[in-house]
Amino acid sequence: MTHLLDDPLPAGIYSPEEAAIVRYARKATTMAPIDNETYGDLSRHFSDQQIIDLCLTVGLSNMVNRFHATFLTDVDADTLAEVDDGNANGVCPIPIPPLPKG
Repeated sequence: MTHLLDDPLPAGIYSPEEAAIVRYARKATTMAPIDNETYGDLSRHFSDQQIIDLCLTVGLSNMVNRFHATFLTDVDADTLAEVDDGNANGVCPIPIPPLPKG
């Protein structure tokens, strides 16, 4: 997860299949057009059905994340304890937003 936001993705961190997924997911998440290069990269590694599954998985994840961002849902105590204990290893590059005051 440390390199998910790197652009370009560093060589040797992800397999070609994983890199294609990361590049697609970043574009889909930011609503950038899925150009021929991105789709071609996916189609070299995955079947049409797998690409459909990937599209639905990324879309569903984005919907769930937007729901949580809208309603500021709490993170469960077990997850917070793992982070506090250092078990997250500081690898997630996406910070947890602060809760609103009041």
